[in-house]
Amino acid sequence: MYGYDASTFNTVNGFDSWNTFFGDGSCKTTKNVTQVCPAVIGNVNTGYTVGAIFTGFFVAPFLADIWGRRLPMAIGCLFVIGFTFMQTFAPDYNTHIVGRFGIGLGQGLMLPVGPIFLGELAPKEIRGTMMSLWQLFYSVGALLSYVVGLITTNEPWLGNWQWRWVILCQVLAPIIFLVCIFFCPESPRWMILKGRNDEARKILHLIRADEDVEAEIAEMIEVIERDRATNPGTFAAYKIIFTKWNIAKRLLMVMLINFGQQATGQNSLNNYSSQIYKKIFDQNAVSIINVCNSVFGILFTLNSTIFVDRIGRIKLFIIGAIGMALCSALAAIVYDTASDPKAYSLGVGLAVILFLFIFFYKPTWGATTWIYTGEVFPIVVRAQAVGIASQTQNIASLILGQLFPIMFNAWSFNVFFFFTAINILLAIVI
Repeated sequence: MYGYDASTFNTVNGFDSWNTFFGDGSCKTTKNVTQVCPAVIGNVNTGYTVGAIFTGFFVAPFLADIWGRRLPMAIGCLFVIGFTFMQTFAPDYNTHIVGRFGIGLGQGLMLPVGPIFLGELAPKEIRGTMMSLWQLFYSVGALLSYVVGLITTNEPWLGNWQWRWVILCQVLAPIIFLVCIFFCPESPRWMILKGRNDEARKILHLIRADEDVEAEIAEMIEVIERDRATNPGTFAAYKIIFTKWNIAKRLLMVMLINFGQQATGQNSLNNYSSQIYKKIFDQNAVSIINVCNSVFGILFTLNSTIFVDRIGRIKLFIIGAIGMALCSALAAIVYDTASDPKAYSLGVGLAVILFLFIFFYKPTWGATTWIYTGEVFPIVVRAQAVGIASQTQNIASLILGQLFPIMFNAWSFNVFFFFTAINILLAIVI
């Protein structure tokens, strides 16, 4: 669901029909087609991000502690469904942004809670692998968005329904999620946190071997009681996070990692690859590249299930940052030294380089960020700490989502030197 949503805007902003419908006529492409101006196009992403930051910071952690892990995600699904219809049938650009803002509210309820829920249900032996699948299905969702876009690209008679179908199909994932989520057991750790040990025991008997249940119950009770001695309640968790140095230090590191996940350049590629590739290719070719991009993203994410527990989290971050720095620099250099900036061969070469960028991103900063974020905090502050840390992704997305269209319009592919510097810095400080 998150992957489809995150890729929807990248899909539709490449359509001439979307740009003509929402553009005010003040900006034109080189082919004299109306487009939404670079300084304005980022507002759609900003609307989404502001909504996600609000609920991710101020709502989701409280609901996850009070109501459990499942209900906040279900409420988030309802927001996504309702505001998807608003965005699909928006009569003007402002309504379109409001719809995007509402979808952000829903995603902000789900994203901080999802890794916690998955991490608390998964046995520790396969927790890293399970969290890698979180990133894998992000890539699957992105692929579905691009496939729908590719289908509608080749049907110009659809007019505005070229982009409306891409957005409208977004309701399918939250509908399926709503149907399935209450067939899933609640987090046994949350049950024990609330003193509902017998219910937690029943859940563990469903998802663990019977002989392992009592030992895991005893371990969870011991950890929770030890942490509870220094944390008497939900609101006090924030005080613990910011006043106990060992927790605050972890939070700062995880915030840096989550911010870095978006600042590597992948966020801009995910949101604006259609704009990037349109400098060279037509819309049909751009749609095909986006589909290939997602397919490779799925294959590359599978690497994380192999390496995350063998190499270790921090080493993967360093390897990924160095690889992305090299790819970013190479993309800028290749474009700058090309004799014909519109050459098809140049576009193919750049696409290969950016696919290689994804090879380094997906199993490292893509998947491992979620794994690391969900496992480093004590249970009694986990919801609050993960909520804060994961929302730094949205802060980075807010900044880059607004600035990248302007930077790319001004600097063209030289903007990738900026991402080279960011990745080198991340490799050093991590």
